[in-house]
Amino acid sequence: MHKLLKIFSSRLFWAVLAILVQIAFIVVLIIYLGDFSISFTLYSAVATVLALMIFCRDDAPEYRMSWMLVVLVIPLLGGILYLLFGNKKQGRKESKIRSMYKANALKGWNDIPGCSIEVDSLKDPDDRNLAKYIQNHTNALVYSNSNVTYFPQSDRAYLPLLEELEKAKNFIFLEFFIYDNGELLDSVMEILKRKAAQGVKVCLMYDDIGCSFTLKGGYDNALRKLGIQAVCFNPIKPRMNPRLNYRDHRKMCIVDGNVAISGGLNMADEYINRKIRFGHWKDNSFIIKGAGVWNCTLMFIELWNFAAPKQDRIEDPQKYAPTLKYRRSSGYIQSYGDSPLDDDRVAENAYLTIINNANDYVWITTPYLILDSVMQDALILAAKSGVDVRIITPSIPDKKIVFEVTESNYYRLVENGVKIYEYRPGFIHSKMFVSDDKRAILGTTNMDFRSFFLHFECATVFYGGKTVREVKADFLKTFELCEQVPTDYRKRVGRLRRVFRGVVRAVAPML
Repeated sequence: MHKLLKIFSSRLFWAVLAILVQIAFIVVLIIYLGDFSISFTLYSAVATVLALMIFCRDDAPEYRMSWMLVVLVIPLLGGILYLLFGNKKQGRKESKIRSMYKANALKGWNDIPGCSIEVDSLKDPDDRNLAKYIQNHTNALVYSNSNVTYFPQSDRAYLPLLEELEKAKNFIFLEFFIYDNGELLDSVMEILKRKAAQGVKVCLMYDDIGCSFTLKGGYDNALRKLGIQAVCFNPIKPRMNPRLNYRDHRKMCIVDGNVAISGGLNMADEYINRKIRFGHWKDNSFIIKGAGVWNCTLMFIELWNFAAPKQDRIEDPQKYAPTLKYRRSSGYIQSYGDSPLDDDRVAENAYLTIINNANDYVWITTPYLILDSVMQDALILAAKSGVDVRIITPSIPDKKIVFEVTESNYYRLVENGVKIYEYRPGFIHSKMFVSDDKRAILGTTNMDFRSFFLHFECATVFYGGKTVREVKADFLKTFELCEQVPTDYRKRVGRLRRVFRGVVRAVAPML
């Protein structure tokens, strides 16, 4: 009963209801404009045109096929749903704003700390190729002169996070997908309110859908009254708009330009196991100190300026550059962002590069395994080439239908040499890659269509050094808590369940 009341009282529920009413009105209006034969002809024409339009887009084949199936089966409603949720084309106004801020961001993506390295100086050619790709498409530079602390469990980052916030003297930037009242957020907010009162600039950004069931409407206005500059990213509005699907899935906290905290951690108690919902919550976090924080700061400023009201925009990024530098570093780092508002699937391509360049092993953790054919083929090719390919997924799901799609992706992978392990204690939320003791990627990008196509994401590549070794050690300990999925897994799943999974998998890109 409590969950139902929470759903019915959320602004997301009423926004979705308003959209459904609009769709129903359009359907009824068209039906009553003519007799059934005319309406059927109109529906068929709409279905054909939309299917051809979707087919001609440059999206992944699975993404296009799912939407084509929907518009062909339910032409009018499917067409409306596609325009609302599937069409990623930007409007003229949005394109103009995005281009303007992208141009402004380019001015800021200079090596203000003066500590970046030339990509060509990376010794490993595979590292050079990956770093060049990321730099060419996101402007992110490669840094040494930084210190990294890795936390294999996010609850271990809880106290260090509070300690770094307490040290803030100039500014604090926070950008998380979910904020939920509890021990973690209450502790953070207590510090933020005190720091804002002391004159520290505090900028906080949250995603409206990510917080639709956790924060009350007008939360940003409440924070402004406390002296905190707050932005609700892409607010939910009760009207049909394709931008509704673009969500800010990033997780970053930046203090004085010298400290950046990122990983899978959200501002909610289940992420630090103070609230148990799906068994033990396995996540990771990391802290960067020094020159390498600069990329994270620029990522935040770019998206902040895109979403914030004019009076709150940050006009001079150089004022937020790091002042702390480390003479020695263990390896190199490159933090980067991915956006649904361009034509580059940087997050997915970075993962594919890691897989394709692996010689000995590539190990992966992801809470969701909803893959396109390109990613599946890359994983299978690596496994068939003798690479030790392992993927860790949860055993206790947070979203049951999504988990059915995840498990449906096991069939082909395990039958072709990819080893899949389920984390038995509960839910694993970490998103990380490690390969050949040489490189690792940690961040917010899930292996699913939403992260690859529709979300703003952030991640950091670690080229060599102790962090790569620590990530590998974390994997080795986690494997001991997992159960491997057998190669004959398909045969162990009942026929009706396989049929159900086939149906939901057909619309997987929409989940």
